[in-house]
Amino acid sequence: MTAPTLVSPPQPASRARAGAWLTLASGLVGLGVSVWLLRLKFGADFLCDASGCTGGDDGPACAEALASPWSEVLGLPLAIWSIGHVVTTMALATAVLRGRGALAAVAARALLLLGGFSVAVSLLLGAYAYTQFAHMCPFCLALYATLALAFVGAWLMHGPAGPAEPGRRIHGAVRALTLWVGTTGGLALGYQLAARRASCPPPPPDPPPVAMAAAIEAPRTAVMLFVDPTCPLCRRELHFLQQSLPRLRAHGAELWVYMFPRAGCDERFLPAHEFVDAGGKLQTHGEARSNNACLGALAALCAERLAPGRGLEALSALFDLQDTEAPRFTTDKIEKTLGEVADVLGPGGKLRTCIDGEDAAAALAAQQRYLLSWVKTRGGRVSVPQAFVVPIVDDSLHLDEAMPATSAGKILKLIEAPGSN
Repeated sequence: MTAPTLVSPPQPASRARAGAWLTLASGLVGLGVSVWLLRLKFGADFLCDASGCTGGDDGPACAEALASPWSEVLGLPLAIWSIGHVVTTMALATAVLRGRGALAAVAARALLLLGGFSVAVSLLLGAYAYTQFAHMCPFCLALYATLALAFVGAWLMHGPAGPAEPGRRIHGAVRALTLWVGTTGGLALGYQLAARRASCPPPPPDPPPVAMAAAIEAPRTAVMLFVDPTCPLCRRELHFLQQSLPRLRAHGAELWVYMFPRAGCDERFLPAHEFVDAGGKLQTHGEARSNNACLGALAALCAERLAPGRGLEALSALFDLQDTEAPRFTTDKIEKTLGEVADVLGPGGKLRTCIDGEDAAAALAAQQRYLLSWVKTRGGRVSVPQAFVVPIVDDSLHLDEAMPATSAGKILKLIEAPGSN
């Protein structure tokens, strides 16, 4: 009996080789972008470091993308899934170029399937970001582009299946699946282990007095949240946290809200040369400056000062001024929007007097300086919203155990984690 002859897959034609090279090149770029996005996500979630995403004051930015619930799947950053996907497609493209091996028997069809899936996911995420975010993440857009190019490469490679035995195809499919599982699973395990060991730089001692709070009796945790009145993401996250107050209270957590307008407000209390990061770069934002973020922040502080316990209500009303024409905050707009709490703010002109007074300006500068001290310690840039979940033991804040969070979802996850209280 003559042994069956194994037929190797035919050598790829020029069209298929061009597609394989395109897929491989786009995969290399996509791998670099995915690794950088993973670094950004890890830094924002576990190292109190929101630096690393380029973009102008009013241009592309990553904060919203990194804080979005859509930035994770099954508790893992999308970048981990992306790396597993890209590594697998690169291995398959290499198999096409080599023209031999188990992977070569399934490479063309597998690449077309993976490419179609990645394009569909990119369109879904891109549509969500475009409709929900104020700014698009440049690295996310770059990743979408590389995935689209990989699909084009897969399309160039597709064609009738070569004469390979069924067992060889099954073996190739198993190898591709094993590569994907090994890459993704290894990264997931490493990420989780690194997250357990990661910690923020030690926070500065003695935080400023609480500006606005949703207080409870005998709190076991404090959520220190810093927001800018001109920040759309701050508005959304605070709204979600206010809706989630029953969940916070059920786990013994108080919400403390501090103001951090991303602009220099009063040179007397916080000179411009101090409103900088570790490298001396100004921590200002064009939208905050042009829309009078300092005025909005002072109004929120004064509303709480004149009507204790109504500060969060007033801040929510002030956030609604983001829907008005620029500049978002003017004295007339503020007095009009705070009409619902005007009955407890005191006689006419009292709010303006507070806003123009030294006490409110000094309180605001103290809150800005506190978050800046975190920034200077970690060497990053200010990113809002920024929160720190801090244990309270015997009425004392344990700042050395502070855990960072940039979204309401992450805050609730930390609060509700087993053993957190």
